[in-house]
Amino acid sequence: MATLCGIELEHPLMNAAGTCKSLDEVGTLARSAVAAVVVGSITEQARAGNGGNVYHTGDFFSLNALGLPNPGLEYYRERLPDMLAVTHSAGKPLIVSIAGFNAAEYARTAHAVALAGADLIELNLACPNVWDGGRQKRIACFDNDQTRAVCGQVAHALATVGDTIPANRRPPVFGIKISPFSDPAGLAELAGLITVLSREPSGPRFVCAVNTFPNALALTDANEPVIDVELAGLSGAALRPVALGQIRQLRRLLPETVELIGAGGVTDGRGIVDFLHAGAAAVQAATAYWNRQGDAGVFGDILADYADQL
Repeated sequence: MATLCGIELEHPLMNAAGTCKSLDEVGTLARSAVAAVVVGSITEQARAGNGGNVYHTGDFFSLNALGLPNPGLEYYRERLPDMLAVTHSAGKPLIVSIAGFNAAEYARTAHAVALAGADLIELNLACPNVWDGGRQKRIACFDNDQTRAVCGQVAHALATVGDTIPANRRPPVFGIKISPFSDPAGLAELAGLITVLSREPSGPRFVCAVNTFPNALALTDANEPVIDVELAGLSGAALRPVALGQIRQLRRLLPETVELIGAGGVTDGRGIVDFLHAGAAAVQAATAYWNRQGDAGVFGDILADYADQL
């Protein structure tokens, strides 16, 4: 058994954001071995994402530049109750990952998701693959002012949800997903901000570390980028040591009341063991799922290997 922000999990393994967007995909993952289903990231407006080839698998890594494709908040207003029913009937919580382009968007989306009954909300402050007008947008978690504004407005939005939901249902708590920090001082500054914010009644309660490493490049034999927008987020086995280092640092920097989710290169049971020893309460996996062409059976394989490690 495992717990995350007071929610019991059968075990620590779940899918990562980006792998599940639709009701059908929620159903597939609810029937899989994951302990919780993560849907999203979702944005207020529907997004087609980046065009062309957006995913590549290498020998020890993967690259993706999806660009936050999703059908938008109105789709989820209608379908989240069904998504919740499916996951809860399988005895699993539903975590909704949300993204936005300013603090107000995050707050509006978080409020709507909370009203729909999400068990936890993950604020994606780490997507490196969003382009606007030919320019790459700022990664929010690298800007403490932006992180503070997003978390503050989301906390306020969630604090107001309690007046409108049934008395037997508590408002969901939220956490943030971050990119890898190569600067230890920058990570320490973010951890200090999270520590302060977490002292508020509706402040962040977990950190998911990490999203993909930004702006990686791989070339074909013809020396052309394998990803059509050229630069992409690096994930897979190559990211695991980086992600483990981030979790170890964050566990030392953050109070115990802020829990950690490890993500990055969880392709086998050893990955789960390593993240738990580094200080994570749970783990997420995406690359292993994508590399099996969306075969949710991969989570059962990882979990079986994890059981062999115990």
